[in-house]
Amino acid sequence: MTGVGAALNIASIQYGDAVMVIGCGAVGLAAVQGARMAGAGTVIAVDLVDNKLRLAQKLGATHTINAASEDAIEAVRRLTGGRGADVVLEAAGSPRAFRLTSEAVRPGGEVIWLGKTDVTEDVAFRWGSLMQEKRIRRSSYGGARPLRDFPMLARAALDGRLNLKDLITARISLEQVNEGFAALKRGEAIRSVVIF
Repeated sequence: MTGVGAALNIASIQYGDAVMVIGCGAVGLAAVQGARMAGAGTVIAVDLVDNKLRLAQKLGATHTINAASEDAIEAVRRLTGGRGADVVLEAAGSPRAFRLTSEAVRPGGEVIWLGKTDVTEDVAFRWGSLMQEKRIRRSSYGGARPLRDFPMLARAALDGRLNLKDLITARISLEQVNEGFAALKRGEAIRSVVIF
């Protein structure tokens, strides 16, 4: 709900827009799919792990950027004719990702922060990157209206417009739950389903 909802309910994605999604965990991969569902023409997925970027492409990203080996700001400008993304959906939850959002979005564009960092952690921005009528919003649950949104998500999954199956990277027993959390922390898992 958080990722798809951010794209459909919070962001103002217009048909053909360039949308950048930073962080390709479960929330970011849902945001990639939500951007596609909203009609984005270009969906740029950014992560540090190639496996997650390959999955982002399978789920609808038109371009991927590995920010560990490529300058994400230069790449997004190259992909958007120098303008920057119309909408940036942040789902990584790191100070570096938050800073990237304000640099990657075009003047007048929109940033939606979905990720979280420690509430006592400082996040720094280049002051100039916050100018030019850029809009920044924080969203925790994608503007969910459960009576409307949950049936829509279920229908989208049943119709094949929303791929939930590929977000499940492991099926584990309850006894393996700590291993599942460890794999998630290492960036090796998207979602693990506990089978009782």
